Amino acid sequence: MKNSFVFLFLMAILFAGCEKNVDPTTVKIHYGTSFGMCLGYCKKELLLTNQEAQFTKSGWRNDVETKTCKQAIDEEKWNALIQKIDANKFNQLKEVIGCPDCTDGGAEWIELEGEGKKHKVTFEYGKEPEEVKIYINDLREYTNQFKNCE
Repeated sequence: MKNSFVFLFLMAILFAGCEKNVDPTTVKIHYGTSFGMCLGYCKKELLLTNQEAQFTKSGWRNDVETKTCKQAIDEEKWNALIQKIDANKFNQLKEVIGCPDCTDGGAEWIELEGEGKKHKVTFEYGKEPEEVKIYINDLREYTNQFKNCE
């Protein structure tokens, strides 16, 4: 019961300015990377909810089969991640920062979705804005858990 209260409180903080009673089942965190001048699995996407992590890898060419893997998400890890995210700061970021994937440097992106609102920020691979540094390694670690996704 205490964990549920803490979680709902955190969700209310995360989406400040939204309705007071945030439904945690509607919160989604999207994260991905892509490399334009690449053969094979050039795009990787992660979708996190309070119940599962879904990872998809794909390529630019039709001969690269898209693969998707899922796993349950640990409630403590989810709560720890949510606590780190300041949605107000994130939502103030520009949609594109720097020159993502210029000279095949790759691109990374994060999208927060909840209560009918979405905001996506794309930036140069490995050059995340200061506002996401506190939690981007968590997203990268979730992605790395799927490196054997077949």
